[in-house]
Amino acid sequence: MPDLSIRNRRRRRPMHPESGMTLLEVLVAVTLLGLLSVGLLMSFRMGADSWQSTRDRLMLDRRIATANQILHSTLAGMIPVDGEAPYGQGAQRRRFLFFQGEPRSMRFVSSYSVTGGVRGGLHVIELQVVNSTRGRRVLLNQSPFVSPQGLERFVDGFFRDPDLRVIRPRFRPITSHAGSLVIVDELADGAFRYLERQPGVELSTTWLPTWTNLRELPQAVAINVLPRSEDNRLHPVSMAVPVLSRGRVRR
Repeated sequence: MPDLSIRNRRRRRPMHPESGMTLLEVLVAVTLLGLLSVGLLMSFRMGADSWQSTRDRLMLDRRIATANQILHSTLAGMIPVDGEAPYGQGAQRRRFLFFQGEPRSMRFVSSYSVTGGVRGGLHVIELQVVNSTRGRRVLLNQSPFVSPQGLERFVDGFFRDPDLRVIRPRFRPITSHAGSLVIVDELADGAFRYLERQPGVELSTTWLPTWTNLRELPQAVAINVLPRSEDNRLHPVSMAVPVLSRGRVRR
C-alpha cells in the first residue's frame, strides 16, 4: 500500500517569493491610480471654475455695456412734448412741458424704446436712483406715449412755485414695479444733472441739480455714477448726453 503522506507532500508546491510582491504592487498601483484620479478631478474642477468665472465676468461686462448704451440712447432720443392735465375747478385743463428733472428722478418722452429701439415709437421714460441691499441702483420704467391727455396720470395737479412765481405741475413719485429694469447696480452714489445755457452769454453754461425751466428742455443731461467696488472689472461710467430735439411735439 502506497504511503499517502509521501503523495501529499509531493502535491505541495513551494510558494514563490514573488507572489507576496505582486499583491503589494497591486496595492501601490491602485493607490497611484486613485491619486491620479483625484488630481484629474481637481484639475477639471479648477478649469470649470475658471471658465465659469470668466463667463460671469464677460456677461457682467456685456450687461454694463448694454446698460450704458440704453441710457445713452434714451437720453439722446429725448423730445419736448406738451402734456395736459386738469387745472383748478371745473373742466379747465392746462398744458405743460412734460419733463421732470430732479437729482434722483427724471421723467421725459423719448423716441427710443428699450424693447423696440428707434422703431418702437414714443415712450415715457422714468429714471430713478434708489437704495438696494448692494448699494444704490438706477431703475428704468417705460410706458407708451398715447396722447398729451394720457400724461396726466404722472401729474397730481399744479402748484404755484413761490421762488419762481410760476405755476408748475406737481409730478407723482416714481414707483418701482415688476417690470422695472435695473440699468445700473452696486453704486456708491448716483445723481442726475441738467445743463442750462445762460441767455445772452456766449458759451456760458451751468450744470443744475434740478431743472426748473418750464419752456424748454435742458441742453444736455448727465448721469453721474460712482461704483461701489474698485476691482478691475468693467464699471458703469458717468455720461453727458446732449439733447438734440428742440421742437415740441403737439397732438
